[in-house]
Amino acid sequence: MLSMSFIIRVQLKNYLNLIINMENEEKIEEIVEVTVEQKLQESEEKYLRLYADFENYKRRVQKDKEELVLNTKTKMLSSILDMDNDISIALKSMDKVDEGVLLIAHKLDTFLKSQGIETIQTEVYDEDLHEVISVIPSDEQKVVDVVSKGYSLNGKPFRYPKIVLGR
Repeated sequence: MLSMSFIIRVQLKNYLNLIINMENEEKIEEIVEVTVEQKLQESEEKYLRLYADFENYKRRVQKDKEELVLNTKTKMLSSILDMDNDISIALKSMDKVDEGVLLIAHKLDTFLKSQGIETIQTEVYDEDLHEVISVIPSDEQKVVDVVSKGYSLNGKPFRYPKIVLGR
């Protein structure tokens, strides 16, 4: 027969094994929880980085699109501005101004304004806005003649006026 002490020892050993297994399971669960939390945090960080990258991409594409539209508009309007300048020169040189030519000049001016293009003032000399192509002696510093009109696109100088300056 088995002794009582042997049976108690076996039961104690079984209980100890059971307790050790339970502790190991708890540790494994803790490790799994920590790993899951780390993975979740890594995923959230990755998501935020990808979202930020996508937002930057959208802004960059929008900026590129706006630049493309502006460059296309600038190239197209450049030849129209040459015509406007030619009409202005023609109006200056005509002794008798025809109403039809004035109407064309007015329509062209209205079109340019609708596109955000304004004529740069040439009454008062501004060294930041005017391109001096010739200087003639004068009593005071003033704009004597405008050789070519200047234009600004949405408030920014696009083509500087060419002037003759009196000094």
